Amino acid sequence: MSYALIIAEVRRGVFEERNLDTLGICALLGKETVLLMPDKPYTFNENMYDTIIKAKTEEEVFLNPLNIAGIIEQVISARGKPDFIILTHSSSGSESAVYMAGLFSLPVVTDVSGYDKERNIFFKSYYSDKIFGEFKSSQEGTCILTVRSGSFKEFVGEKASAPKVEFIENVSVSEARTFVEYVEEEKTDIDITKAEFLLSVGRGIGNKDEIPDYEALAGLLKAVLSGSRPVIDKLWLPKARQVGTSGKTVKPKVYLAMGISGAFQHIAGMKDSDCIIAVNKDAEAPIFQYAHFGIVADIHKVRDKLKNILAG
Repeated sequence: MSYALIIAEVRRGVFEERNLDTLGICALLGKETVLLMPDKPYTFNENMYDTIIKAKTEEEVFLNPLNIAGIIEQVISARGKPDFIILTHSSSGSESAVYMAGLFSLPVVTDVSGYDKERNIFFKSYYSDKIFGEFKSSQEGTCILTVRSGSFKEFVGEKASAPKVEFIENVSVSEARTFVEYVEEEKTDIDITKAEFLLSVGRGIGNKDEIPDYEALAGLLKAVLSGSRPVIDKLWLPKARQVGTSGKTVKPKVYLAMGISGAFQHIAGMKDSDCIIAVNKDAEAPIFQYAHFGIVADIHKVRDKLKNILAG
């Protein structure tokens, strides 16, 4: 049976949840699942894979595309060429994918978010899902994919038997590029990705002096205050509160956007919220295209009205 080689995403002893998306697309492709990972203890359901290949090396080696390429050459030498090499669409996964595409002269499709089995077509989106591109390899042989997080988890299933486990004993580590350290993001007392209710403000609030009033409203709503990039760039809120492609992706039950026009970078970070409420004085603001409820009004007046009602 043809197989797909999945490159594990691991960090500090943690088997990342996004690995489920690489496994999920394999289920749609109907390929034998061969997971390549470091030979270290990780907590995950191994029975979801047909074969697990453990390379006897440190996990930091997997952050270096020069090393990954060498390990994959050993796998191919032992098993033959895979139909697909699949990685997560993370910073390291994307870097390794394009490096291997150039090194091995293979086609690559990045940020895959859908697959049509009947037509053998891969999909990726542009401009906050406004446009979808269709991709199909024009040549026989191996194709490299990076998979968007959250796109294929639902297709994962458990195998009937335990996986075969194989080992790669001798791993060559490149000295041309080495891992230095993990750099922690700024620690805060609030993680906006875990909030069920986010009150998010944009440049429409006018100036930093308005922030305390919106913090007060967030408190009355039992919400967490977050912001769009302009608010963060002006230092009105800390970086950890930023929603968007250059900030954090959030999926709260309620997302209340006040004074946010809706640039596609921001929309990408919050469009999957259960309920989106937008308040903006501009009736043509793009965010209204994604909102379940919209209010065209002065955001300060809406804020003050809500505060008066909630303070009761």
